[in-house]
Amino acid sequence: MIKYIFDVDGVLCDTSQPIDKEFSSYFKEWAEDKEYYLVTGSYKEKTIDQIGQEIVDKQHIGFHCLGNAIYPPGGNEVLINDFEFTENEMEHFYNFWTRSKYDQKPEFKTVLEKRQGSYNFSLATRSGDRELRSHYMKHDRLYEERRNLIIQINDNHPRLEAYAGGSVSVDICLRGANKGQVLELINDDQADIVFFCDQYGEYGIDTPLVRKIDALPRNRGTTYKINNGYKETWEILKTL
Repeated sequence: MIKYIFDVDGVLCDTSQPIDKEFSSYFKEWAEDKEYYLVTGSYKEKTIDQIGQEIVDKQHIGFHCLGNAIYPPGGNEVLINDFEFTENEMEHFYNFWTRSKYDQKPEFKTVLEKRQGSYNFSLATRSGDRELRSHYMKHDRLYEERRNLIIQINDNHPRLEAYAGGSVSVDICLRGANKGQVLELINDDQADIVFFCDQYGEYGIDTPLVRKIDALPRNRGTTYKINNGYKETWEILKTL
């Protein structure tokens, strides 16, 4: 038996874009006899907006907000690892926002988005405007702003950890409350695990889960790092 795990943004659809209609039809047919899971940093509602209700509903278990919002089949949502920032932690984010050299940074009140068991920090617009996102990506490549924030959070706040989320943001959670935790809920010590992800590397949001999958005994784990969006995922699925 094989259990398939999919990240969503950048894997089942291109970054910040809705799923391609032809690929959506293909995936639904491919998945009919498969046990698959979605593991994403976003809310369930945003995931539905991107890839549609049917794909979300037919997953075996849904893991949203880094696995801190869990949707078991036919059951109620289970929330874990919820938290609020301390005054000192919030001051750190405010100071970082103040010092940023980004020329189109939004008001501070829009920079931090609270999710279930995590927060998302972004100096780019949350409107989905591709030009503005691209503008921030160029800025981030020049100043390595997200990398600097991740290092600061990981080094200075013992109860928190931060990861690069998507292409313009940073996801923050309690230490250990990252995507890696989902393997403990789906691993039965028998099935092979196949993970499709895109943010794997230093500070990547998928890295904790990839490392745990790589450590599975008897070579039961496989990871596909997607670099070119849903079309690359599509080509791989044709071989499975």
